Amino acid sequence: MDKIHYKGWEIVPTALPTTDRRWTASCDIERAGADGVEVFEGATMQFVRDTEDEAIAAACDEAIRQIDNIIANPLVRLA
Repeated sequence: MDKIHYKGWEIVPTALPTTDRRWTASCDIERAGADGVEVFEGATMQFVRDTEDEAIAAACDEAIRQIDNIIANPLVRLA
């Protein structure tokens, strides 16, 4: 899937089918800085939903919250 641009960051969703015909998705987030691209791998947990679109939407919603939290408090880093 393509990257999604949000407030100077890129959200990189990944979705995979599960064995029970559902979908699981998560997102990495990244941003370009003076020292290159900073990547936060596994920025979201895995979201399992009935469709690929639903799983990606849930993971991207969480990634947006993560980015908003970092912007609100730049000293906070993802665990």
